[in-house]
Amino acid sequence: MNMSWLKSMIFWIVLILIILFIFKCSQQSEANKAAPTLMYERLYQCTQQLPIQSQQALIQQIQNSVTTEMPQSELMQLLNACRKANPLKSKQDYVNAIKMLK
Repeated sequence: MNMSWLKSMIFWIVLILIILFIFKCSQQSEANKAAPTLMYERLYQCTQQLPIQSQQALIQQIQNSVTTEMPQSELMQLLNACRKANPLKSKQDYVNAIKMLK
């Protein structure tokens, strides 16, 4: 019996699994990289815009958690928590704000 289709299927399954494994490893190493300065700037801006009286616990949590060599994934968690408390404005609001700069 000719089993070339089986060999071909096994080859493609193994190849796909290897590609998925490489992709997962690269994603994991990217998440563990130290966060760039721009992410810290965004976290600062978001935290600065929080109302101090109503969001004091969140501000305190961010202040206690932030360090200079945080992984990107941890900093994104802090940024997401901040964004939940202070959602982004619309694109038009930002465009108008930029145009109003003098």
